[in-house]
Amino acid sequence: MSTLPPSAYDQVSGLISEKGFQSVITELAEHRGWFHHHTPDSRRSTPGFPDLVLIKPPKVIFLEVKREKGRLSVPQADVLSMLWGCNEVKAAVVRPSDWAQVVEWLSS
Repeated sequence: MSTLPPSAYDQVSGLISEKGFQSVITELAEHRGWFHHHTPDSRRSTPGFPDLVLIKPPKVIFLEVKREKGRLSVPQADVLSMLWGCNEVKAAVVRPSDWAQVVEWLSS
């Protein structure tokens, strides 16, 4: 499962969208028994909070999902920096090229 499923790709452009990539991550998380949370309208949440929170005790993973060439905003980088300072939490920026790593994390 190191290859992204077809549902990650935009049907018109053929590119991997952030929304499509996030969708396949949440589908895999559900399949592997992870609870996941995504705030649908980020304008109503604290700036910089990651796109996905995945929980399967004793593990918690925060993921900021980006297109392959997507850039972090300053608030996103600041929040990830705080999370990276926490020893008991995994936090990452993930891009489509990181799919194999996402599969590995969610398989454990």
